[in-house]
Amino acid sequence: MKTIGRRDALKMTLATSMVLAAGRMGAQAQTAWPTRPVQIITGFGPGGGGDIATRITYQAVAEILKQPMVVENRTGGNSLVAAQAVLALPRDGYAFLMNGLQQLVTPLLMKDVPINYAKDFLPVTQMVKYPETISVAKDSPWKTFKELMDYAKANPGRIRYGTSGVGGVPHIVVEAIQLYGGVKFVNIPYRLAPEIARDVVGGQIDLAVLNVSTLNPMIQADKVRLLAVGNDTRLKEFPDVPTLAELGLPKANHADWGGIFAPAGTPADIIAQMQQAVAQATKTPSTYDKLAGQGTYMVGSSTADFTAFLENWRVVVEEVVREAKIRI
Repeated sequence: MKTIGRRDALKMTLATSMVLAAGRMGAQAQTAWPTRPVQIITGFGPGGGGDIATRITYQAVAEILKQPMVVENRTGGNSLVAAQAVLALPRDGYAFLMNGLQQLVTPLLMKDVPINYAKDFLPVTQMVKYPETISVAKDSPWKTFKELMDYAKANPGRIRYGTSGVGGVPHIVVEAIQLYGGVKFVNIPYRLAPEIARDVVGGQIDLAVLNVSTLNPMIQADKVRLLAVGNDTRLKEFPDVPTLAELGLPKANHADWGGIFAPAGTPADIIAQMQQAVAQATKTPSTYDKLAGQGTYMVGSSTADFTAFLENWRVVVEEVVREAKIRI
């Protein structure tokens, strides 16, 4: 066996000390973020459920990270404008994207999309979810989802529903109901989701597929009847309303959602710190209380869970878009 000389031992000790020092410096670098305001860019319009949830959650994140979180709305292009705005900024951990299903569906609906969502963005965390509701006016003749479907099967093309965004979760849900439920509705396009809630109450349309957050004012006013919800479980606020999965439509049983994405190239330790901060914020009682009353449910998932969630969603969305021939 070769004996290590004193000089060699000294060199090894010095090398080990340098490695340890570098490790300490790396650990110190990991804790240096953020040292200035962080931008959260969203494609959701001001005042909507996604915008409100982002602002309330990031108020708590700002307190946790001790730096301002600046939420900016960049609407247009089915989230494309917001995504491009994030990618145009340095990928140093000071710009993130808040997005929903558009992250998956935009490449399926639009031709020649100038970015690659799957490669250009990294999942951070699912921040919130908004369970969908299938609702009718309080004075509607349909008391149950089965009654609605029985009528739709006997009268194809007679039931009118509204959608405010091609390829959004409500649109995907109602297309899945038609595909797998064997019915045909008539789509009435709207500019804004609250207009759909107004018109289902007023009788201009027969059916509304909206998340709880959007429909909440009509629910509170007792002007609508919930026939089903899209969620993994029944909602504690509406324990008598079945999920679409319970009603035999598991591929239509989805909640709307909002998640945080980082542009590819963002340091991994910063992504981890952001995920941890959002997860902590979603457990803050004041944050939970502000959003729960609006029908918005906090998630704060791990990055691994969010990645798996996105892959599961991708399979469903691709099938519905293909079979229903949805296009912008």
